[in-house]
Order: sequence, then C-alpha cells, then structure tokens
Amino acid sequence: MKSAPIQRPPLKHATPPLRMQPRQFPAAVERPRALRLLATCSTVVLLAFCGYGLFLAVHKLYAQKIEHVQIDGLLHYVSEDEIKATVGTDVATNLLTADLLSIKAKLEALPWIRKAEVHRQWPNAVRIEVEEEVAIARWGASQLLNQLGQVFEPADTVEQQVLPLLEGPAGSEQLVMEQYQAFNQVLRPLGVRIRDLTLKVNGGYELVLTNSVVVRLGKEALLERLRRLVVFLESETGQDLENVEAIDLRYRNGLALSHKQSVSKSGQQRSMQESVVSR
Repeated sequence: MKSAPIQRPPLKHATPPLRMQPRQFPAAVERPRALRLLATCSTVVLLAFCGYGLFLAVHKLYAQKIEHVQIDGLLHYVSEDEIKATVGTDVATNLLTADLLSIKAKLEALPWIRKAEVHRQWPNAVRIEVEEEVAIARWGASQLLNQLGQVFEPADTVEQQVLPLLEGPAGSEQLVMEQYQAFNQVLRPLGVRIRDLTLKVNGGYELVLTNSVVVRLGKEALLERLRRLVVFLESETGQDLENVEAIDLRYRNGLALSHKQSVSKSGQQRSMQESVVSR
C-alpha cells in the first residue's frame, strides 16, 4: 500500500531588493553661446585698454624731463651756478632715471659741501639740500678743519688765514681738534684764545696764545697744567706778559718764564732770558 505524498507548503520567495533610483538633478542651464562670446570680448578689450593706459603712463614718466633744480641751504662759499654746473649732466636726463646717488656723490666731492641730499620732486623738478662745511681752524699750509676734525681743502683759503693754525702728524687731525676745543674751554674765562696749536712727533703739545706768548704743555696732565697757567695769568705777575716770550708748564708744581731779548744801544743783543719757577 503506497503512502500518500507529503504535502509541503510552497516556498516563499524572498522579497526582491529595493533598487535605488538615481537622483534626478535638473539639467544645467547653459549660458547662451553669444553671451559667452560677448563676455570674452569685453574682458579682452578691458585688458587691452588697461595695458595701453599703463604703457602711456610709463612712457610719460620716461619722457618727463627735469625742468627745475631747486637748491635749499645757506650758501656762503658755493654758488647755485656751481652746484648746477656740477650736476648738469645728471639732471639733463628724465626725472625717473636720474641717478640721485651720483648727484649726491658729485656734490659732496666739492670741498665746501659737507653734506647733500637729493630728492625727486614731481612732476618735473629735483630738490637739492646742501650743508656747507664750517671751518674752525687751518691745518698745515693749505687745508682746513671742521668742528669734527675732518680735513677739507678748498682752492682758496685766503679768507680763512685769520683762523687758528693746527698742526700735527698725519692722521692726528681729529685728536688735535679735540684738544684745541678742550684747551679753549679752560682759557675762555680769561678771554684768552689759542692762535696756534702743534702736536709734536714726541706727543707733546705746544700752543701760541693770541698775544704771541708760546706755551709748552708737554704730553702729560695737559688740562691740569693749563689750569695752572690760568691761575698764573690771573695773578699780578701773569697780567704783565709784554716781555714774556714763552711759558714752560712741563714742571711738576710750577712753571718757567722765558723773556724776550732786547737790543742795546751798541747794537749788540742783550739776553733777557730768565727762568722763573712759580710755585
């Protein structure tokens, strides 16, 4: 006897996977071709216009000539004509390419000009500020010294022959000028001035006062020795220096006087040399 077949429930099919539908974006709106072309042409025209304007501006700058040279500063020994002649070739170019450093160097090479500043002054000028040297003393035969002890040598120093004469070894200009100023500060209360000041090779100083009296300072304790001279000049003896030729301060605590020589009636020189040490 055959058994009846087993009835099995039908298989349930799995739910098919959900398929993601691609997201729909709105189609991009394209700029009309004519509008794009117009924008491109406008940009090209604008750039060309800007470039041409820049070209004109640069061309104008390079074509701008220097029409005026303005000179500022107190001038006593250098004339405006001399300054303009010195920088003539440099200011014959245009304002933009003018070499201001070259102009400055040429001006400061002039003996009487200590410092020069050069500026462009738009649209068509160059401004030059000049500071002249101030001569404080003569140095040697033909040179002059400013207040810093710097040497300069003008072509003509006739007017400066009234200035004190300073001398010393080469390279000692600044040192001698500093000592000259310090010595004058000590002597100023007496109204006495230095006519000449010499730094000797051995390092010693010798000065000549405006009354032609020679003062030998030596090379040590210079200001202390000079103050000793002030005390002596304030004394009754020091007020009468008519016959004194030299004063030697190279002593520890005093000084020595050398008197001038006189000529006797017989025509022979009679020595009045006298060494007096004041303590």
